[in-house]
Amino acid sequence: MKRKHLESALSSIQREFPDPKITLEQYPTSPSLTASVILTALERGDLGPGTTALDLGCGTGMLTLGCALIETDLVLALDCDSDALQLAKENVEEMELETAVEWIHAQVASVISSSSPSSSTTTKNSNKSNNKRRFPPKGNMIQASTLETRQLIAQDKDGVPLHSRCVDTVLTNPPFGTKQNAGMDLRFLRTACRLARRTVYSFHKTSTRAFLQQQVTAWGYSFHVVAEMQFDLPQVYKFHKEKSRDIAVDLIRVDLICMENLG
Repeated sequence: MKRKHLESALSSIQREFPDPKITLEQYPTSPSLTASVILTALERGDLGPGTTALDLGCGTGMLTLGCALIETDLVLALDCDSDALQLAKENVEEMELETAVEWIHAQVASVISSSSPSSSTTTKNSNKSNNKRRFPPKGNMIQASTLETRQLIAQDKDGVPLHSRCVDTVLTNPPFGTKQNAGMDLRFLRTACRLARRTVYSFHKTSTRAFLQQQVTAWGYSFHVVAEMQFDLPQVYKFHKEKSRDIAVDLIRVDLICMENLG
């Protein structure tokens, strides 16, 4: 599917939240950003025919629709907001794509329960004191440490009622982790890594890039910034003084399988 056709289809549906909730940091994802992540994943073979996907925190269903429009075999759409889920369902039905989508009403836990020493889900400031430079282990020690960390991630209790590695690819536009949601961006990313077999695509503020790369690398996965974008933050809440504001964001791709053959 050509980009202009995908953007046109996504522009035809209702993407605004009916009752946006600041506690969930709900902002609509633009057709342009949605098309970018969908087509990037399609070009790399991570989405499309023969694959399955999960939209983690689907909101009004933009990423869900994008996956379905390029004929991904099955798309799971998960959100904790029943109002947003209802609108997402209506959008999918309007496009006559309901046979490709399954819906899940659940919430990523604010605290992920894990015994992993590398499972930190605290904010950047609280991590500074615990992240002093250390010499990394070498050779087979890296492989053993990576395997152990991945096994612990697979056992995370994150509030999502799905088995680990249940889909090929997870896409998520998580809360940016500001104010009362500090750390939620990392929790979404870690949950996405638990649920995907192959790859994760996620939007994050560019200012958090170094921190996220450090965390993902500690989990034993490969971290890549595949695009630098501007997220149009519209005037949704009363405290917003500007009609819109552009936020610098990274589209990151986490490769979950590229390091499995370490030796």
